[in-house]
Amino acid sequence: MRVEYLQETMAPVGPAVLTIGFFDGIHLGHRQLIARTAALARERSAQAVAVTFWPAPASVIQPETPIQLLATLEEKVALLAQLDELDAVVVLPFSVETSKQSPEAFLDVLAGFCRPLTLVEGTDFAVGHRRRGDIAYLTDLGKKRGYTVETCEVQVDGQRVSSTWIRSLVQAGTLTTATRLLGREYTLLGEVVTGEQRGRELGFPTANLRYDARKILPASGVYAVRVRLPGESRPSHQAVCNIGVRPTFAGEKRLVVEVYLLDGGMDLYGLHLEVAFVARLREERRFAGVDELRAQIAVDVDHAREVLSASVPDRDG
Repeated sequence: MRVEYLQETMAPVGPAVLTIGFFDGIHLGHRQLIARTAALARERSAQAVAVTFWPAPASVIQPETPIQLLATLEEKVALLAQLDELDAVVVLPFSVETSKQSPEAFLDVLAGFCRPLTLVEGTDFAVGHRRRGDIAYLTDLGKKRGYTVETCEVQVDGQRVSSTWIRSLVQAGTLTTATRLLGREYTLLGEVVTGEQRGRELGFPTANLRYDARKILPASGVYAVRVRLPGESRPSHQAVCNIGVRPTFAGEKRLVVEVYLLDGGMDLYGLHLEVAFVARLREERRFAGVDELRAQIAVDVDHAREVLSASVPDRDG
């Protein structure tokens, strides 16, 4: 799968079946769009292409609102590559000028690097200024421009799968449903940095993670997780992750993410880890003292072992 960032020197793609969107998280709905795009492309001997945007359109249109994402651009591209169904991903820079384009102008951009044969989109898809280019508009325009439009969507429990729904689930710590809708465990990438050594003092040395602030954090609490180390293909190390402000120790000004590997014994400083969230074990709470906290962590570790041993590792994440 080739990845192209739109620019004047970009190599032409040729005839293509396209799916266009921000694709935050690459959830079950996105996977359905991509699978259908690939199938149609094979039928028509064309290229299967996903067109996405960066930065997030919401961060450009509403810059005063902090952006929270299920996946960074790098994660999104990696997830698309894992599907192994696309010939190319084209990343379009999104700007204020882009947000003011007419649907026709946006289609002119597409025509600059490919010949669209079919657009495969979700039923709520729209493009152009004030979302004027909805499915009906694009379908009508396609009669003049020589492309067709096809829609599909995935529903779970009678509700359309969407990134907005999944974000709310992750923020609430409702990981079982979030995992179901994503088709994989939610993950967080972070670099291990020096902390205050609180975990070491308690007998449970933790790795403090510096993470991308644009990523959504699960609700504060303690989680059973799996960790992928550099060079490994998937998260496989059983671990406990704490997200919170450490209320037993006077508290932090910002949320801290720390991970304790159950198989321990590794120097992790400076490494980049991927944490896959399996289940929330409990909420964060303040303890009367260090001894009470230490006893609870031991309980959390035993609980995490039980949960992780009973679950099947995510082979896609």
